[in-house]
Amino acid sequence: MFLGQRDRAWNKSCFREIGDFIAHRDKREKGLVTQVGRDVFTSLEVWSLGLRGRTPSLDDIERAARANLRLASDEQLKTGCGCRRPAARTRLERALDKIKQQAAVTDPEARVLEFLGNRFIWKPAFTANQLFDEFCYVLIQNGIVRDAERPQLEGAREFLILHALAVMHGSAIVLESGQKAALYAGFANRQRRLEVKVQIAFHDLKVPVLAPICLFYTELDPQTHCAPNLLELSEPVLVDHWNTPIEIGANGLLSQIS
Repeated sequence: MFLGQRDRAWNKSCFREIGDFIAHRDKREKGLVTQVGRDVFTSLEVWSLGLRGRTPSLDDIERAARANLRLASDEQLKTGCGCRRPAARTRLERALDKIKQQAAVTDPEARVLEFLGNRFIWKPAFTANQLFDEFCYVLIQNGIVRDAERPQLEGAREFLILHALAVMHGSAIVLESGQKAALYAGFANRQRRLEVKVQIAFHDLKVPVLAPICLFYTELDPQTHCAPNLLELSEPVLVDHWNTPIEIGANGLLSQIS
């Protein structure tokens, strides 16, 4: 369904993204996950410059501000910038233009630039709920199921989410620098829920710094939805993940491909 309907996805980016992962899973150079992954990398890269002994340039601040504007929620913008998204975008552009022209920046413009320009903001590209809602919507809009039949799709919800985890696991996104960042599934989070993370790496120190960031978050419990061969990490920490191919087994559980 994802593959066959991805060109008739009604602007539902989560649905289209899974279809594109199925079609081109070796590496992703565009799409929702790639854009969010790139934005998160930029946000983290610029925010961590000070920790890595470097001072951000105006270009760094501008890159981070634009990425963070896309990543930040409406509530974060209201709290941090004191305005809604359209006003924050306008004030950011004015602040950057004025700084480049060596003109005075107003206090509201400075507040937006300060909040967005050197801060780490993160969000997943999408969640399990978003994916399932879009799956139902596309199938109904394309006449594959009737609206009255949507409740029957609930029985396939968990299988659908596990399928998305298996499809994304082992793929990679290409960052703006050309660096490949691997995607992997696991449950290395405080809530111990199944997810897909991107492995972001910084190589400008003596020892590479790894930063795994969640891009697809689900509410599924691994104890219920994974075979024993995937549950060996009893106390996963941030860098733990599955490094073997996975699939949905005959028993409906996520499992290693043997």
